[in-house]
Amino acid sequence: MKTKLTVLFLVSILSWCSSQTTVTFLLEGIFLEENQQVGIRGSASPLDWSKSIPLKVKDGKYSLELTFEFLKEDLEFKFVKFVDDQKPVWEVTPNRTFTVSNKIEAQISKNIWEKEQLVDINSLEKISSEDLLKDFELIKTMVLDVHPGTYRYKTKAEISAALDELQDKFSQSLTYQEAYLAMSKLMATIQCDHTKVGFNNQNKLINSIIHYQPDKVPFTFRWVADEMIVVNNVSTSSLLQRGTKILYINDVPVEEIRSQITNYIGADGATDHNRIYKTQVNGYNFRYNAFDVFYPLLFPVKNERIRLLIQQPGETRKDTVFVAMMTRDQRSEMLINKYKAFPNSRDDMWDLEFRSDGVAILKINSFGLNGWKAMTIDYKAFLANAFHQINDQEIKCLVIDIRENTGGADEMANELFGYLTTESFNFDREGRTRYLSFPEKLKPYIQTWGDDPWYYNLQPKQKKAVNGYYIFKKNFKSKSAPSNSKIFKGKLFLLTSAANTSLAFYTAYRFKLQALGTSIGQETGGNLNDINGGQILFLRLPHSKIEIDFPVMGGFTSLPQPNRGVSPDIITEYTVQDLIQKRDLELEEVLKRIQ
Repeated sequence: MKTKLTVLFLVSILSWCSSQTTVTFLLEGIFLEENQQVGIRGSASPLDWSKSIPLKVKDGKYSLELTFEFLKEDLEFKFVKFVDDQKPVWEVTPNRTFTVSNKIEAQISKNIWEKEQLVDINSLEKISSEDLLKDFELIKTMVLDVHPGTYRYKTKAEISAALDELQDKFSQSLTYQEAYLAMSKLMATIQCDHTKVGFNNQNKLINSIIHYQPDKVPFTFRWVADEMIVVNNVSTSSLLQRGTKILYINDVPVEEIRSQITNYIGADGATDHNRIYKTQVNGYNFRYNAFDVFYPLLFPVKNERIRLLIQQPGETRKDTVFVAMMTRDQRSEMLINKYKAFPNSRDDMWDLEFRSDGVAILKINSFGLNGWKAMTIDYKAFLANAFHQINDQEIKCLVIDIRENTGGADEMANELFGYLTTESFNFDREGRTRYLSFPEKLKPYIQTWGDDPWYYNLQPKQKKAVNGYYIFKKNFKSKSAPSNSKIFKGKLFLLTSAANTSLAFYTAYRFKLQALGTSIGQETGGNLNDINGGQILFLRLPHSKIEIDFPVMGGFTSLPQPNRGVSPDIITEYTVQDLIQKRDLELEEVLKRIQ
């Protein structure tokens, strides 16, 4: 009996020991005043929300090693500054979270003061096949039973094959990166700009993996034909001047990199130019770039640096350059400090300029009224003041620039058109869904804006499906333009680009259908067959914790249209030399027309 008890005691001790995990908390980017200390508080012992454990400092870096017993939930914690621990100065960021693995004896939590924490990707456990396949059933239901555009551009056989590919991928355990990619590829197959594995609505773990790692290129770039051309450079290399061609990244041709990334990017129908636009990097801290997300997932960066083969402007010689990668925040801060005109927020995307030649330029490069890093200016007051000045100065030629506008809130575009026309916008379209009663199995995992889930039980006028769709004409009726005493009477020009999707697409489409003026630039994104944008839901998968954006109602034209965006009246095409000289080809075309 004594031997049995001893064995049980030893097993218990070993089990208790194996359930302990040591976590080293690292903290950078903090400045302490005299006599201040930095501490950590948290949700699980040995941490406590009511008192701080001081971090140790060595060579200007702060760290603390703590041991945790078995945790069923993620650890939440925050750093504080204090002289008196009863009166700490808390970080302004939300609570940090950390998944303490009970299978890994030592883990590291990398953090920057008042910045979202970095996850040590290599320490994360894989998602089990069992959990992935449970999430797959929810994805499959969303695609086959809910999404309004599943078969808009793809056949049932093509969608079935894409689902089979994802299910096969999920038959084995995957990293979060692999799962994110596999889901993104399926979503891209649907060819819908509003359907994607989200950039904006992920939890802290996924955000840390895709947005906050030091794996972003230290420059911005544009594609000119198939050439990756540097625009702004904040690396330590002076060779990456404006106009430099990047030929290879870590021995991979940039054309191949772009080709692979576009397989994971959603766009409306056959608008590949919009997919290519999304593989550029503008470096704005209020927009996520697909290249920033997918390049590190498809081509993992080692040692936080990359090797570039470049060709400088006017040179035949090719040079090899090594540059350190950085986080989005680091790059954005450096770009703002180095380039005076670089936008710091969405508010900077609106501007009114009066030229000496009597031309006014109204820049409306965001309709971002809601959501992450939304505009804070009063757009109604801005437009009222702008058109008051335009009328007072008797401007005869107004240029509206939406070249970097990717959409947003309908009311902002309606307010703008209230100063351009008194006519309503008659667009032959109707709303369609592929369901009447929303699947019960999805409801626990759905989030969106608004309190009234009208999309759970729909009431179309015609209860019988037509070609697989239920029709909602009321939701898509044309609305009359707001009456305004300051309607602009002069010549109008609209500058467009491949960036224009969603509401920006509709802005370009309405401008052209109502013949309000001359449009100049490149073909927009979106699609003349209309787009899926009626109420976006966020499917938060319970096992992988990954979130997917998708619409529940789509807009459809009564008759099939060309599978493309809005083509401007005058098409412009940039060369590398144009970028180097900072030419504005669209504005040059405007000036030609009015001289």
